[in-house]
Amino acid sequence: MTRQAVSTIDVGADFVPELRALAAAGVPILCVVTHEERRARTLVAQAFEGRRVLEWAATRGWSDDASARDPASAIESAARGDRTALRLMFDVHPWLGDARVVRALRDWAGSARDTPLVLVMPVASLPLELDRDVRVIPLALPNARMLSTLLDTEFETSDPSRDALVRGALGLTFDEARRAFRLAAAYASPDESLARVIQEKKGALRRNACLELVDSGVTLDEIGGLDVLKNWLRARVLAFADGAQAFGLAEPRGMLVCGVQGCGKSLVSKATARVLSLPLVRLDFAEVFAAPSAEHAIHEAMRTVEAVAPVVLWVDEIEKGLGGGGDARHARVFGAFLTWMQERRAAVFVAATANEVERLPPELVRRGRFDEIFFVDLPSPSERAQILAVHLRRRGRDPAAYPVEEIARELEHWSGAELEQMVSSALFRAYAEHVELSEDHLRASARELVPLATLYEEQIQALRQWGQTRARRASADRKTLDLFGD
Repeated sequence: MTRQAVSTIDVGADFVPELRALAAAGVPILCVVTHEERRARTLVAQAFEGRRVLEWAATRGWSDDASARDPASAIESAARGDRTALRLMFDVHPWLGDARVVRALRDWAGSARDTPLVLVMPVASLPLELDRDVRVIPLALPNARMLSTLLDTEFETSDPSRDALVRGALGLTFDEARRAFRLAAAYASPDESLARVIQEKKGALRRNACLELVDSGVTLDEIGGLDVLKNWLRARVLAFADGAQAFGLAEPRGMLVCGVQGCGKSLVSKATARVLSLPLVRLDFAEVFAAPSAEHAIHEAMRTVEAVAPVVLWVDEIEKGLGGGGDARHARVFGAFLTWMQERRAAVFVAATANEVERLPPELVRRGRFDEIFFVDLPSPSERAQILAVHLRRRGRDPAAYPVEEIARELEHWSGAELEQMVSSALFRAYAEHVELSEDHLRASARELVPLATLYEEQIQALRQWGQTRARRASADRKTLDLFGD
């Protein structure tokens, strides 16, 4: 039986001193988790400078014994060999379910050594038997300072675009960043160079099935209503300004947006990335639970998110991922995600949405997990007019040519998504008639649509009652909306 080791030390710039400290303390086996073997080899050699370094891989055996290609035999051979040499073994993880390999590692741990055995592997799934003898040390991906130095060796660029390129490369390995910078150097335009680096980052994130880098083309101006939420977001931009932390402002941690379906929750989450000028990464809990080890998948996803920070992490319909399943696997993933939300130090703004608020665990919605919890209600008449105008403009029509406010007043209980569908349906109708879109087309389409609030009146009413006491209103104009006469 294997699991991700609990004894994990997360280090970045302190990697080399940490290795030395653990070795001096007598830790018999160190597990360095990374995909960057060359970088790990260099740093480990630096930590044990002056020691003879012997390496093992299944394809070539030990540096001094090419015949020892079986991992169990290789460990046994190392135990009989030079006790002062530094031993590195690469990619042992496929054999960690083998009882003989586990026994050989335990035998190594039980004997006194001048230097530890260092295992370098891309994952840290270790047998329970080794948990007390192994310390897992993730090798952090290159930080901004390292990438800045690397960029200087690849091509010259102006200071503003230089900083953007470095931020764009965060989350890539050293070799991936080098390739990305070389590809970017082929473009004359700074925007094109940055786009090429971002494209490489998409490829890196694509290898983590739980995460997706999203192109956020939505601005707050394209979202009707929700003025309170919009103003709150614009104010949070100040926390990223120079001197904000010295003044006492903490970096924003995120927001939970609950409410009626189709009223702009996902749109405002996407627009958050544009407001804060940060990349938008989507976390897919369906992929987390589809992984062989959901707990390992969520840990890896969060580690990757922190590596690409600063970033906006978008978790759509969070209740479906964390709202329970009643089994131990859901509980472990839920606990891991809550712990990460509470203890994360990287600049990750979590933008989460929820439709079925009754499924939200109390631990998730308590104050402190998010900076604010907003409730998005069905739009008021003035908000419906704004939304209708937005969708007309998006399709090349001047809202002033239509009685937008009059139509909006008549569409009581309609959501933003339903208003968008009405405009789309009206355009199809007008195009089929080979005429320009008219007021009659809009009204005819409106008569054909039945709003969700009518179909599911009881559920919508219960949702609104929840929002009255448990969340902050995302809109200021609610005086004229009295859906159910309560």
